[in-house]
Amino acid sequence: MNAILSLCHFCELHGPSVVFCTQAFRDLPDISVLCDMEAVDILDRRPITAENEKSGETNLWKYGSVHQDHYTNMNITGNDACVACRSFQHNQPGFISNDDAARVSYVSSQFPLQSELYVPVRHACIRSLSCEVCPGREGPIYFGDEARGHVLSHTFFLRDVQARGFQRWYSILVLMKDKMLLLNSWPFIVRHLRQTIDRLQENANKVYEAEESKVSHRALRSATMMSDNFRRQRAVGQPRSLPQLAGDEGVWQYLHSSFSWLMKAGGLRLQERLVEGPPVNAFVANDEADGIGINIRELYNALGAAAFHTVARSLLIGHQVVFRGPAEGVVAGVVRSLKPLLPKHCYKAVEFSSQYADRSTCNILGLHSLAEVPKSALENDNLCLVEMVPREEGPERDEVATAAAAKLGGTVAAGMAPKDADGSPRACNSPEESEAAQVLKKISFQVLSRIESAVGNNTLTPAAMMIYLTTIIYEWINKVKVWVHVQNKRAISSKHLEGMPPPGSVIHPQGRGPTLPVLRSPSHTAGKAVASPNFRSLSPAGTTGSPASLETTQHDELHQLLAAIGSAEWDVPLLEFWAKNFQT
Repeated sequence: MNAILSLCHFCELHGPSVVFCTQAFRDLPDISVLCDMEAVDILDRRPITAENEKSGETNLWKYGSVHQDHYTNMNITGNDACVACRSFQHNQPGFISNDDAARVSYVSSQFPLQSELYVPVRHACIRSLSCEVCPGREGPIYFGDEARGHVLSHTFFLRDVQARGFQRWYSILVLMKDKMLLLNSWPFIVRHLRQTIDRLQENANKVYEAEESKVSHRALRSATMMSDNFRRQRAVGQPRSLPQLAGDEGVWQYLHSSFSWLMKAGGLRLQERLVEGPPVNAFVANDEADGIGINIRELYNALGAAAFHTVARSLLIGHQVVFRGPAEGVVAGVVRSLKPLLPKHCYKAVEFSSQYADRSTCNILGLHSLAEVPKSALENDNLCLVEMVPREEGPERDEVATAAAAKLGGTVAAGMAPKDADGSPRACNSPEESEAAQVLKKISFQVLSRIESAVGNNTLTPAAMMIYLTTIIYEWINKVKVWVHVQNKRAISSKHLEGMPPPGSVIHPQGRGPTLPVLRSPSHTAGKAVASPNFRSLSPAGTTGSPASLETTQHDELHQLLAAIGSAEWDVPLLEFWAKNFQT
């Protein structure tokens, strides 16, 4: 676990002080650290050779040792002479434990051995003992930020007959940069810190009771308060070190072992692993070109922006798109070029056929130019027919479209609007359509806008464009997952509510005699409907709300769901089409 564990103390003479720190040093430093280090520093990290062992120059610090200048040049503060604020002399490492299996050395000292880490630890010490207060003043608390690190602070008291209030204030800090790791390890860390604190408090209580049994310091202090010199007394006695309070000279060794074990166990408990997602071909079709090798950008240039917009829009919301032309290879290539625009479960194509197939069979159809489309299908607004005629028979196109059309076998799209039986174009909007529906048709979907932006951007290479289109499909597949999940929950809830009797109705059990009356009181009304925590489609007064209120509530729910997944109302047809036959 990449963290620093520290023991801090609120000294009566010097205030918050860092007393003890334990760090983990690994054998392989970061590349940036190696670049900044001098040759002398790197030589100090060399392994112990047999020649050094023979000469007796064995270094106890095996892995990731820091150059001596990094900690000998640190400023020694004025409270080093205070026994309550000191654990080791001159910032030297006090205890070292080497984990040969993981190639990690756990080093305990009074201050962090890197000068850049001293400021965050010192800042966390001050906040834990003077600013951040948890309920009861004993217990764990979290604070921190990205700049100074994230801290778990566990404050506690140790009883002392010579301290003000007969107790001294300590805290154990866990400082790390990874906030999520710290919070996820919270129960584990707090549980084991509590065990360490309980042992310290138990030993301190024994020392306190032994000293109090000899001389009642509480009575002695009360007698001192009656004299005239109590105002001039700054402290009752001299500060005492932690080994004196706990009555154990090996308390520093115990803290080193406890902190080292906690860092090692915490690192083994939660580890980062690479979790691979589903295969690429799970939802997105393979974009490898075959046949004549037409890609989506070439189709965009051949059709033009307006025609491509109509084709792509019809395709994304589940309408049938029919390409009719004489050349089988060209028509089949155009049908295959639309594969990257749809998820794999929505792409149902017949590349080339001599007979018309309805939308239930395929949503993309390549049709021979001599094949007829039924009149019933032409009258349906869910059909988009694209006539592909030879270039010499089609209208004049600009140079870019003509060059792109050449790759389509010398054909261009002659028309985009659905055709009547006589071949004349027919308007897409029927007179019965509402104005709102016509407005929604003119509004571009978010997916379509991003697709058109990528396909029309010639600075993107074909490979980069295909990766971007795949990313768009995956992004909206995740939105469809949420959409399907909520719709299934809503269907289950509606089915459950349909089986419930209306509020206030009388239930007639069979074979049980007369029905029991329903008791009502101001505090409890039996006629109120059971509230559903997940959906607000019910009327506040019960399930017998007016149809208008139910429709309004459902409309609000729809807007909330769309806002949650980052979609708009005109994206609903796309979400509903992609949700069909969707397997989560």
